Amino acid sequence: MTWRADGIRGATPWVLTLLLLASRVSVVPPLSDPLGGHLPDSLRLSVPTLYLLLAPFFTLWDGISMLSMSRLHGFLIGLAGLYLLGRIVRHIRVRSPLKSWRTWGREIGFLLLSLGGLLAFIVTGAVWHRPMLSLTGVPWGYQVADFHSHTAASHDVGDTWMSGYDLAANLRWHGRAGFNVVFITDHNVVSRESREASRESGVGSRGSAGPTPCPGLEVSAWRAHIVLLGDTLPIDRAPYGGLAGLLTLLRTSDSSYGSRSLASLPEYRRNHWERLDTLIEAGLDGFEIVNASPKANELTRPERDRVIDLARKNDLFVVGVSDSHGWGATSMVWNLVRVPHAHSRQTLCTAILARLDQGFPGAQIIERHRLRPDDPWPMWLTPLGVVWETWRSMGRPLALSWLAWIWVVTGLLNLLRSRALRANIARRATPIPPVTDR
Repeated sequence: MTWRADGIRGATPWVLTLLLLASRVSVVPPLSDPLGGHLPDSLRLSVPTLYLLLAPFFTLWDGISMLSMSRLHGFLIGLAGLYLLGRIVRHIRVRSPLKSWRTWGREIGFLLLSLGGLLAFIVTGAVWHRPMLSLTGVPWGYQVADFHSHTAASHDVGDTWMSGYDLAANLRWHGRAGFNVVFITDHNVVSRESREASRESGVGSRGSAGPTPCPGLEVSAWRAHIVLLGDTLPIDRAPYGGLAGLLTLLRTSDSSYGSRSLASLPEYRRNHWERLDTLIEAGLDGFEIVNASPKANELTRPERDRVIDLARKNDLFVVGVSDSHGWGATSMVWNLVRVPHAHSRQTLCTAILARLDQGFPGAQIIERHRLRPDDPWPMWLTPLGVVWETWRSMGRPLALSWLAWIWVVTGLLNLLRSRALRANIARRATPIPPVTDR
């Protein structure tokens, strides 16, 4: 069976190469506007050097980070299925004795090694604030904004491994991704630090020392999360229990807190999908239609289009948000906000909110291509779908890096295999000294 195993090993890099080249035939733009608008011709994703050199790792980290929660479940199930299929095929090819304890010992060892490698890959991607793709080529007069992000002041950041994700770390994360305006919207906490920073800093523009922080907060209301954008006051959540309380918050957010109200995903999809008109009538100002959090990334295209139609009909703004909690280093969405006049950092936040006040659409959303929950790939084939959609949206330099990795790894494995084979032949050829009686 050695010739058959050698044939499969020899064909693998060629199959991967052909599939990668085939993906270039059906290439898709890496960036798009979910409203169907035309993107500025100068807009592009800047690729850091380390990202390019380690393209298979970085692109897969990005592709997995942009999956919805259902797709993440499918990814794990698919990996388990592919692993089981691969081991079964190997045993059929090699014909290992299934009743041998050595066979089962090797299988358990290989399983533990595979699980360890997968865990190391996932943990590294989740905790390493690595170099990341950055939005560049933004035309003059536009600001790149994120309207929903967190720091360690939020309970679901401060009580996790990301407890060091303070305002400075948040701004560094957004700066690496190409943002220059970031709304700090911690859970039920007014970010005094971000508000003071936005007031005390000097002149802000693209290319300045770092992104401008803008104040806000995310209110946990009745079965909903409402992001309040603006220089808000401390909030007492007690009056906002029940549907009536939620509607009161939407009705009074401007007069009581001086803020614009933004309905956050996934709560309005999960709990208020049939009463969105009621939320709008109460005074809701805008909707998130793209949210990079896995549990909030389940919105299908028809659902998204329904929200866009509602927003257009009622002249509400729509935005995409990172909902960053400090994990990973993948930016899935940006917002271009037209602010044509120069502003100091302390007035830039106000100017952006004034732009949102003009209604639909408020900002141009720029989102990355990714495997979506409603794409035709079956859930159990999510691992293959991630690779395919990643390949389709890569630029040529990243595709060349992938090709180089395929053939370099193949060459190294062949070299190690040939050395092991020669060592094995040498051991067999060594004569065994005769045993002599004394």
